[in-house]
Amino acid sequence: MILKAPAKINLYLEIINKRSDGYHNIESIMHTVSLFDTLEFLPTTDANIELTCSNKYLPADSSNIVYKTAKKMQEKYGVTRGIKIHLHKNIPMGAGLGGGSSDSAAVIKALNQLWNINASKEELESFAKTIGADVPFFLTGGTAKIEGIGEKVTKIPSDVKLHAVLVKPDFGVSTVLAYSKIKFPLTNQRKIHKITDVLTKSSFTSEAAKDLLFNRFEEFVFPEFPEIEKIKTMLQSFGCASLMSGSGATVFALTSSREKSEEIVKRLSIYKWNTWAVSSCELHDNAGV
Repeated sequence: MILKAPAKINLYLEIINKRSDGYHNIESIMHTVSLFDTLEFLPTTDANIELTCSNKYLPADSSNIVYKTAKKMQEKYGVTRGIKIHLHKNIPMGAGLGGGSSDSAAVIKALNQLWNINASKEELESFAKTIGADVPFFLTGGTAKIEGIGEKVTKIPSDVKLHAVLVKPDFGVSTVLAYSKIKFPLTNQRKIHKITDVLTKSSFTSEAAKDLLFNRFEEFVFPEFPEIEKIKTMLQSFGCASLMSGSGATVFALTSSREKSEEIVKRLSIYKWNTWAVSSCELHDNAGV
C-alpha cells in the first residue's frame, strides 16, 4: 500500500491561554496542500516494525513518529503481525507544515486496513490524539477549525480551492521555542468567526485573504528570526496575502493561479530558500492502494 501524507498551512492561528498542564489552548484553521510525504507499507508475518527513510538526517528508529505510531497501534490492538514502512520525505522538518503529524495519520489509516483492525473513524481520532495534537486533523484533512491544544477538529464545509507559494529558509523553528516566547496578556485577541464565515460561504479568495489571514506566533517568532519576516515582506511585495504557517519557519503566499505561483517561485530562485508551488488538496484525492 502507498499513501501520500499532505502538508498543511494555517490560515488563522490565535493563542487563547496557557493551561495548567503547561500547554496552550489555540484556535486555528488548517488547510491541506499539495506538498506530500509518501509512505510505502509492506505487511510481514513476523511482529517486527521496520522503518527506512529517504532523508538520512531523519532517524528511522523508535524516536521517529512513524515508528512510534505503528508500535503504539500494534500494542493497543494486540496485533501480532509486523510492517515494513518506507518514508519518502518531502515535507521539511521544523517548517510549521505538520509533516510528522501527517505521516502519523497516514500510518494509522494504513495499518487500520492492513492489519484488519477496522476501527471506526471516531476510534481512530481518539487514538490519534494520543500520538500528537495535530494528528487527528490529518485523518480527514481539507479545511477545519482546530481548538484546544489542537486535538479538537471541526470540519469546515468549504469548496475553496487555493493556490499558494510555500517559502522556507534553510533553517527550522522549534515549536517548543516558539511557545516559550509567548508573553501574556496578548493585545487585541482576534476572533475566528469572520474567516470561518467567509470560508463556509466559499467567498475566500486570495484578495479577500489579505484582511483575514492571522497568526499570533509572528509577533514572537519574527524578532528571533528576522529572515522569516523578510520572506513575508517580499511575498507581500508581489501583491500577495502572506502569512507564516504554524510556529514557522515556512511562510506562504496565496496567489490567483497555479501559473502565478510558479512565476513567483522562479523569481525567488536567486535566494537560498526552499520554495514550492502548491494547491488545496482533499485527502481522498491523494490516497492510493
